[in-house]
Amino acid sequence: MPAALTITAVVLSAVVGCAVPGTAASTSTSPSPTPTAACPSAGTELRTDSNCVQYDGEAAMAANETYRQRRKLTPEMLAQLDAHVGPARQALDALTRPANADDVETAFTALSLKEVQTDDGGNGVRFGVTVPSGGCLYGYVPLTGPATVETGGSIMDGGCLEMFGH
Repeated sequence: MPAALTITAVVLSAVVGCAVPGTAASTSTSPSPTPTAACPSAGTELRTDSNCVQYDGEAAMAANETYRQRRKLTPEMLAQLDAHVGPARQALDALTRPANADDVETAFTALSLKEVQTDDGGNGVRFGVTVPSGGCLYGYVPLTGPATVETGGSIMDGGCLEMFGH
């Protein structure tokens, strides 16, 4: 048994003695400080705290709203969408009021537009309709009065109807 201990001691001494200077095995380093807080920058003024990660709060808020933006469409796509506005407005204005989400969906289905999103908040129906040639019709059918119909690209979040509180 003592021979085994002697061999183990020799092997361990050799391994420890072979460490290359400057490597983790031979040097003891303390970890570098890591940021513990996020610090908004005010204009061009930057904080120099070592425990602080800088960020631009205004830019972050603007980026948070990009899901609402509509994709850009070519003039040709916009012209094709405009051809759907008249028939859509006519079908929506012909609905018996107050119209509900099912009524609005039925009006668009009759125009061969099948991808319809609606939101009936009780004060009227918001809608977004995907047009097969590209782009969207979107707008509002109030409890009384004429419907509004607009054209544009889909929103960055997907679909044609922007959700509230999203």
